[in-house]
Amino acid sequence: MTLFSDFQDQIEQSGSRRFLVAFSGGLDSTALLLLFTKLRQKQPHFEFRAIHIHHALSPHADAWLAHCRRLCASLEIPFIAERVKVEKSQGIEAGAREARYRAIASHLLAGETLVTAHHLQDQSETFLLALKRGSGLQGLSAMQVRSHLFQMPLLRPLLNISRPQLEEYLQREMPSLRWVEDESNLDNRYERNFLRNDILPRLRRRWPHFDKSVQRAAQHCFEQQQLLNELLAEEFERRYCSQRQCLNIADFHAASVPKQCALLRLWFSRLQINMPSELQLHQLRQDLIFSAPDAMPQFHLGPYILRRYRQYLYITAAFQDLSNLRITVGGEGEIRLPDNLGLLTVVRQGNHLIFRWQDKCSKLPLTEQEIQIRFGYSGKVASSRGEFHRDIKKIWQRLEVPPWQRKRIPLVFYADKLQSAVGFFDIFSV
Repeated sequence: MTLFSDFQDQIEQSGSRRFLVAFSGGLDSTALLLLFTKLRQKQPHFEFRAIHIHHALSPHADAWLAHCRRLCASLEIPFIAERVKVEKSQGIEAGAREARYRAIASHLLAGETLVTAHHLQDQSETFLLALKRGSGLQGLSAMQVRSHLFQMPLLRPLLNISRPQLEEYLQREMPSLRWVEDESNLDNRYERNFLRNDILPRLRRRWPHFDKSVQRAAQHCFEQQQLLNELLAEEFERRYCSQRQCLNIADFHAASVPKQCALLRLWFSRLQINMPSELQLHQLRQDLIFSAPDAMPQFHLGPYILRRYRQYLYITAAFQDLSNLRITVGGEGEIRLPDNLGLLTVVRQGNHLIFRWQDKCSKLPLTEQEIQIRFGYSGKVASSRGEFHRDIKKIWQRLEVPPWQRKRIPLVFYADKLQSAVGFFDIFSV
């Protein structure tokens, strides 16, 4: 089977017809772009675009962008360029990867699949990096031809093809073509470069088929992980609440530690969140799952916070403190709430005001008093006639609303009196 026919098979088996090609301008992604160009000639129903990410990490970054733009123009390929700012606190490699894929995700269209030029040698590097980290089956599965990343469908059609094969293909198809050479690839301070430039060449000299062996080992790990997932699927589905994306940990202590960790990994995988390390998993179990029953524990995992409430685990983003925020409602219209809480719409309906937020609404009487939206109230809630008072904490508990969510629900005040938690309760129903 030729390189092109292998590539064509992978594209056809993907089930997609529209693709966004990650194009750095290097040898690998240039070969990928030419393969797509040839495919378009033979099967014009396939559509593809190219995207180049400018990381601003090299003095040559502007020249690389210009090169990629010119090549795509000459091949009549729709081209997107995106400049990103790399957060270096987590390391340049990790920061660049995070920034790159988040930028790409912002351009990916519905029904479109992201395609990268990862090849056989990249697989060996990924496998050894996972081995160095002490990863389990999930990590040692390395890369798969079809997967998801940052909630994007991802295709790696060159994963079974070696870099020398790609170089030979380029030289045969377009002998005069030049590609970008990133000088940072020679810097062995970066772990992947250390493996690529120093360790793997020696392994290949000793064992010429080393990359193929690594690919088989990664595939074995993937298949074992899939089997484990199948065996746990029934219990996981029983524990997983899709509406709230939380995990029921009742009787978790009765399961073995390996089973607990496997169920947690399935949960992270379902939510498409980067897998925690073994150390983080065991720390999570100790600090979050098996802490005191009346505790409200939290566990920080990258940009996320894991929380426990009533025998359920939740994953949320890190939230802003909105407790001192006051938003005055001037009348009918839309109010954009902070911290990605969406729109609050206020409309008049007869002698009432309708407050709509997400899929919820509250109906309150018209008033001449000042109307404010607040968050995170604590204290008593009076009935509409002031006949009795109830602690708002008790109301939230009855409604089974987790503590952190209570502080993110818009509360409607007339003057300084709470009237409603939009869509949850109002003073006419407490």
